Amino acid sequence: MIREAIDKILLLGSTKAEMINGRAYSNGPLGIKAILPPKAETLTINTLTGIFDYGVAPGCVIHVVDHKTVNIIDAAFTDAWLTRSTYLTAVHESPVFPFGRHMNVEDFIINLQAMFVQDENTAAILKIVGNIKEEASATFADDGITQSVAAKTGISRVEVVPVPNPVTLRPYRTFMEIEQPASTFVFRMQSGKGQPPSCALFEADGRMWGLTAIQSIKAWLSEKIPETKIIA
Repeated sequence: MIREAIDKILLLGSTKAEMINGRAYSNGPLGIKAILPPKAETLTINTLTGIFDYGVAPGCVIHVVDHKTVNIIDAAFTDAWLTRSTYLTAVHESPVFPFGRHMNVEDFIINLQAMFVQDENTAAILKIVGNIKEEASATFADDGITQSVAAKTGISRVEVVPVPNPVTLRPYRTFMEIEQPASTFVFRMQSGKGQPPSCALFEADGRMWGLTAIQSIKAWLSEKIPETKIIA
């Protein structure tokens, strides 16, 4: 009985390596498994400048995956399994504005100032929203396309301020080395009975800004590393 148990343990522990169509497999007690070749550990950074500093070795290309991810990879397959090593990946990380959701005026003002390139359009929205916040008194007119707000700007003066729609803004959504892509948004305000006013921004460009960002990243890298092939 003991001998039979030992033989069974030895049998379970035996594993053979086999080659099938140039690919290595292990044939053991748990079945046939692929033996994959070793791959380089991927180094992760957060800037496009880091790609320039790292340098791109011969035989590698730069792949712009999307507006926030860029990889340095093998230009060709390197083994029988048709795999590529990813040597470096640059990933942009930044807070994202909560588009499509109404929020109170205070949070809207903070997010608009912190997460967008500041220009005349953000200044116009901040002026409107700031008046509402200061006096906590406003009435809205809305024809489904253009919205206006009557915001108290003093003790006895009420000013009707048109709300820009659609409005062109540049949120921080991609690497800081390139110009943030502009896109259009629908700016909306609402106030329920007995409730303070709230504000929201809704994306209105079909996410075309993402393609613009990819091309801008490719152009930046092409200028900095002209000898390297870049695919996007």
